[in-house]
Amino acid sequence: MAPLNRTARLFLLLAALLGAVPAALAQTASSGEVSVADQARALADARPWAGMIFAGSSVADGKLRDIVVAPWTGSWGDDTLLGGAASYRLARFWRFFMLDAELGGAYRFGDTEGGEFWAAAYVRYDGFPWTNYLYTTFGLSMGPNYVTRLPQVERGTDARPEPNQSHFLNFFSPELTFALPSRPDREIAIRYMHRSGIFGTFNGVYEGANSLVVGFRMRI
Repeated sequence: MAPLNRTARLFLLLAALLGAVPAALAQTASSGEVSVADQARALADARPWAGMIFAGSSVADGKLRDIVVAPWTGSWGDDTLLGGAASYRLARFWRFFMLDAELGGAYRFGDTEGGEFWAAAYVRYDGFPWTNYLYTTFGLSMGPNYVTRLPQVERGTDARPEPNQSHFLNFFSPELTFALPSRPDREIAIRYMHRSGIFGTFNGVYEGANSLVVGFRMRI
């Protein structure tokens, strides 16, 4: 139960940090002038459909929380991923938060040689203080993920196969995007793709495959 408690505390801390936007960022000027950041948000929201293509590498070992803090500790390159995703912006709420729906797929070349597919809901945040200069969003996803062949890290070896396996797991994928405030419809995305068993919820699986991909998204 301890790992769950630590994870819950991390999420609560993240939510507090994202919500603690300085009061100076709020648009309180009586003149009604619209900031560069708010213009960027409006332009992005005006184009709810988006398509992304990406490429990246798997990380064969290491847990997601360890790889995020120290990515050089993982074993990279067992699989190369190529894929894409289509998304639609469902809503903006609390000014800085957005809800997107996404369908995506990728192919793993290398050790796995198999397809990966997901449907996910992304909650994104774009209230960073530097948005006037670099439009930045941070998102987290949840949704079903399916692979046609289990990655090696989930299969184990012939001598020591993983006791708990599942082709269906959860798609938990933190993502950072960057764009010019004048062109928020063209984003560079950096995404950790993590197949998560959600602490054993899926057939007793506690860890899944990790990958790091970089992509380009265009909003239309």
